[in-house]
Amino acid sequence: MSQHDNIRGHIREQMNDISVLTNAAMIITDTFEWIGSSHDIPSDIHYDELIDIAGKVILPGFVDSHTHCVFAGDRSDEFARRLRGVSYSQIASEGGGILSTVSSVRKASIEELAEKGIALALEAVNHGTTTLEIKSGYGLSLKSEIALLKAIDIVRQHVPIRIISTFMGAHDVPPEYAHDRQTYVSMVINEMLTAVKESGLAEFCDIFTDTGYFTIEDSIRIMESAASLGFKLKVHADELSAFGAAEMAAQLHAVSADHLLFCSEQGMHAMRESGCVATLLPGTAYTLRLPYASARTMIDAGLIVALASDCNPGSCYTPNMQTILSLACMNMGMSMEEALTAATLHGAYALTREHECGSIESGKSADFIVLDTDSYTDLIYHFGVNHVQQTWAKGKRIR
Repeated sequence: MSQHDNIRGHIREQMNDISVLTNAAMIITDTFEWIGSSHDIPSDIHYDELIDIAGKVILPGFVDSHTHCVFAGDRSDEFARRLRGVSYSQIASEGGGILSTVSSVRKASIEELAEKGIALALEAVNHGTTTLEIKSGYGLSLKSEIALLKAIDIVRQHVPIRIISTFMGAHDVPPEYAHDRQTYVSMVINEMLTAVKESGLAEFCDIFTDTGYFTIEDSIRIMESAASLGFKLKVHADELSAFGAAEMAAQLHAVSADHLLFCSEQGMHAMRESGCVATLLPGTAYTLRLPYASARTMIDAGLIVALASDCNPGSCYTPNMQTILSLACMNMGMSMEEALTAATLHGAYALTREHECGSIESGKSADFIVLDTDSYTDLIYHFGVNHVQQTWAKGKRIR
């Protein structure tokens, strides 16, 4: 029986059981060596330093499994237009949206792209993130996509957390192929995927499968080619319409399907059966004023539900996972415990890192945060402030 088979059986109960320890202690190196009551520390264990954080809460570091933190340009003008009632789709049809950022990225140097990514990654760290996925997808040419992936690698070298790269050359169709979509699809398959794989710069491949973006047929072609090269698969699915992308993600055994605002019951069932993680991005629904994904239905149906920021320049410009937790609880019907699980352990599932991070367990990487409070409930109850006092990654304090 697989890990996914084990976890999905009683998903709601598991997400709400976060195993709170009081008067606790832990011994760490780069991993958690021992966790238990402070009265039960083994006498044969030696340690170099004792750190007293009495009265504080320790949680696993957040695992933000879906971001677009490396980009160039600014889209605040589009945000202002949306607040005046202009739709995201209309802005995109006018050459805005993703294509606006593509134009800026193509003009930027790798160093400029990395500088933006480093700043956002450090903001994420300050708010408690210790694992961060970053996608390309704002270049939409081989040269610019490689530049974005190289910039992500520079971010990895400068920010001491776990950073995972995803290639997303199929984020949109670039303007030069607006009337020749199939040629661009073939370019992604025959040129980009091979070059990216040979570069070793990305572990996952993602695609935007939805109305106005890539069709189911195009997506299957790209994803099957990616899988044949050894990429793990992710899908931007059913964000704008009930498109059948969740069903496709399950069919292709994608690790996760993300967004899912309009996911059908059939899509949920297919994802549950395949073990595909449902990564929900409430910050995007909030920013775009769209209906929130049906988190309650998904959890009750036995899906593995993760939460991520979707930090990006157009539809959710925040790397703050505490904000995402608040939105999930207040607008998606999730309990505090479910949201915490979704933002930590289930985020790790969405990156195939569940054996490495996402929970405080012996043998896992010592990634954790210390809150300035004696109750984890303050993360949601006392909202709008940063409760993270310390961030630790691989046993080292980095904030």
